[in-house]
Amino acid sequence: MPSVKDLGKRLKSVTSTSKITKAMKMVAASKLKKAETDMAKARPFAASVQSLMMPHIGVKEEDETPSTVLALAISSDKGLCGGVNSKMAKEVKLGMEAYVGKGVESPEVLMLGSKGRDAMTRTHSKFFKTTYDEAYGGKVTFSLASFLAEQMLASSADSYVIYYNKFKSVINFDVTALAFKGPEVLGGSGVMDEYEFEGEKEEILADLYQFNLAVSIYSCILENVTSEQASRMTAMDSASTNASEMIEKLQVQYNRLRQAKITTELTEIVAGAESV
Repeated sequence: MPSVKDLGKRLKSVTSTSKITKAMKMVAASKLKKAETDMAKARPFAASVQSLMMPHIGVKEEDETPSTVLALAISSDKGLCGGVNSKMAKEVKLGMEAYVGKGVESPEVLMLGSKGRDAMTRTHSKFFKTTYDEAYGGKVTFSLASFLAEQMLASSADSYVIYYNKFKSVINFDVTALAFKGPEVLGGSGVMDEYEFEGEKEEILADLYQFNLAVSIYSCILENVTSEQASRMTAMDSASTNASEMIEKLQVQYNRLRQAKITTELTEIVAGAESV
C-alpha cells in the first residue's frame, strides 16, 4: 500500500496536470476560433479557383495510373492533438504503397511538419524527398503556399497529391487526398477553348495551374490547422476529465489512509497511557 506521503505527492501531481490541460484546452479553443475564421474565408476563394481548373486537371478513377507521383503531406509540429497526425501518416503510407503496387516508380513525399515525419521515418522514410519543420508555427500565409507549390513543381511528375485533414466539425475530420494531373495536360487540344486569352494561352494556363496549386495548398493547410486545434481542444478536454476522475479517487484513498493512520496513532497513544 502507498503511504500517505506518496498519495499526497501523486494527488498534487495530478492536480497540477489537470490545471495544465485545462489551460491548454482554453488556448486551443481560442486558436480554433481564429483558425475557423481564416478557413471559412479561404474556402470560397479556393472553391472558385478549383471549379475553373479541376475539371481539366483533376484525377478521376477511370484515368490511367501515372508514371510518377509527388505528394505533399501536411501534418503539424506540435503533438497532444489526438489522431490528427497519426491518421494522416497512416493514409500517406497506404497511398504510397498503393502507388507502388500499381507500378508507379518511386513515389515521393514532401512532408510538412515534424510529427508526420517522425511517424513515417522508421518504415517509410525511403519515400521522403524533403521535410519541412516549423513551417507554419505562426499565421499561415499565401507566400508559404506559393513556396510549397514551387517546390512541388520543381520536380516534374505526372500527378501531384495533397494529403491533409479536412475539417468537418470539432469532433470530426477526415484525411483527404486532393490529386492533380501534371501541368502538361493543359496543353491538350480543346482545353479551355471556350475562353478568350489576352496573351499566350500556354503561358497563362501554366500560371493558372501554379496559382490553383498554391491556392489549394493554402486552403488545405488552413483546414489542417483547424482540425489540429479542434482535436487538441477535444484531447485536452478528455485529459482534464480523466484527471478530475483520478483526483476524486486519489482523494478518497488519501482520506481513508490518513484516517486509518490517525486512528492507529490514537490507539497507540491510548494503549501507552493505559500501560502507564
